[in-house]
Amino acid sequence: MDLSNYNLISVLEAILFASPEAVEIDKLCVFSESKKDEVLDALDKLREKYEANNSGLRLVRKDETVTITTKEELGEIVANFLQSRKTPYLSPAALEVLAITAYNQPVTKTYVSQIRGVPSGEIIENLVDKKLLRERGKLDLPGRPMSYSVTEKFLTVFGLEKIEDIPYPEGLKKRRDPENSQQTITDSSEGN
Repeated sequence: MDLSNYNLISVLEAILFASPEAVEIDKLCVFSESKKDEVLDALDKLREKYEANNSGLRLVRKDETVTITTKEELGEIVANFLQSRKTPYLSPAALEVLAITAYNQPVTKTYVSQIRGVPSGEIIENLVDKKLLRERGKLDLPGRPMSYSVTEKFLTVFGLEKIEDIPYPEGLKKRRDPENSQQTITDSSEGN
């Protein structure tokens, strides 16, 4: 790769930023296509850059490895931020409700409870509170039950761009009735 458009400090910073762990200096030499004394000099300048600019980052060198870390005094703030990003714990029952909803949305509490064989209303409400499910509106059925579907947060948490990306186990196929937005799964081996 042609690195002529980048200075060595930028190349090393990019490699260290992308690495989840400390990188051996010899590897930095190989991947930056530079001599060891040049790499060591550039690392010193990068460390000075972080110190001079009152950066939130610092360069840490231990023996023959180097890494970029957050400055210690900012550790608590960063830890709080990372904690806030964690996905809330989901019980097996909650995951089951999410799966039923994702594959069959929109669904009602009664529908989910019938599939699971146990009352599921409280779990659905908890998933709405966690913003993994949302209320879609009341259905035109007796009792006008509320319907539920998955949210954008659900897609993000499970690494999906759109609901159509949801994986279907082998032997199952998706069937959609255009007159009804209810999506169902049927066993593709039936009737064969």
